[in-house]
Amino acid sequence: MTRLHEEAKRDHRPGLISGIRPTGELHVGNYYGALKGLVDLQERYDARYFIADIHSLTTHPKPDDLRGYVIATARNYLAGGLDPERCTLYVQSSVAAEICELHTYLSMVMPLGELMRVPTFKEKAKRHPDNVNYGLVGYPVLMAADILLFKAQTVVVGEDQLVHLEIARTIARRFNQLYGEVFPEPQPLIDNAARIPSLSGAGKMSKSDGAAAYISLKDDERAVEEKIRKAVSDPLRVYRDQPGHPTAEGCNVYHLHTFFTGEAERRDIADQCRGARIGCVECKRKLAGSMSDIVEPFRRRRERLSEADTVDMLRIGRDKAKASAQQVIAEVRRAMGLQML
Repeated sequence: MTRLHEEAKRDHRPGLISGIRPTGELHVGNYYGALKGLVDLQERYDARYFIADIHSLTTHPKPDDLRGYVIATARNYLAGGLDPERCTLYVQSSVAAEICELHTYLSMVMPLGELMRVPTFKEKAKRHPDNVNYGLVGYPVLMAADILLFKAQTVVVGEDQLVHLEIARTIARRFNQLYGEVFPEPQPLIDNAARIPSLSGAGKMSKSDGAAAYISLKDDERAVEEKIRKAVSDPLRVYRDQPGHPTAEGCNVYHLHTFFTGEAERRDIADQCRGARIGCVECKRKLAGSMSDIVEPFRRRRERLSEADTVDMLRIGRDKAKASAQQVIAEVRRAMGLQML
């Protein structure tokens, strides 16, 4: 199949969109929880992925920090397999003119009272009563603009974002009733992300628990081995000659094996552990090897991507996103009777 035929085939794929938080560093939990799924989806959808830097302004990040996080996030996702020829990867603020214009129009059809009753807004306002800015109230409207600007039929969302997507659907429906059929009502693609356990044995892997509790995608093989060596394992197995409990509930290290180690090797580890023929030290060594097989190639790909390369790829994404966004904005203006003379 020629490249022209491949591009034509991709142009007829259904539209999908997903926002990416500009968090900088990623760990293996992020890879399995988000990145791997997005890489798979770019093959089946006309996928648009944006780094949500405007959304992050509700918490007032420092400008230099925000720029660094955006570039680092883009490098991570590109190293993880997002392909600018198969998807559109862009920074939200690079199409700010179109997003913010549409946000203004959409805000005219969304009553303030309904926004103030959104559970996520009420919860955040209760936790941070001194920082209840309009951006926090209007977050769902801005999210609707992100989605509707590209007429995306499908949106990748976690369960906590379903209420916001329902607002986007409501806004699309109200706009269409007033101005004609302009927007499709976007449907959710639930992000059933794997919950990778923390090395500490408490909950899922998270950066908030400290560097010792997670495997960063920047860790080299030595760092991976050192962190795994200290990981919480089977609390009931005190001595090497005691049989272990190789289940997700019985041993945190074995639980990690279920995500990173092949089935045949995992069965062998479980048999040896139950028969006390393998100790926790050896079991952890095998886990470190499995995890390094994933982390090391990613780390090398990331190192080969310079900041300049990353910015160039984001510019390509910006140009693709801007071209289609401007077409939709022109259609919205015509539908609303706005005359941009």
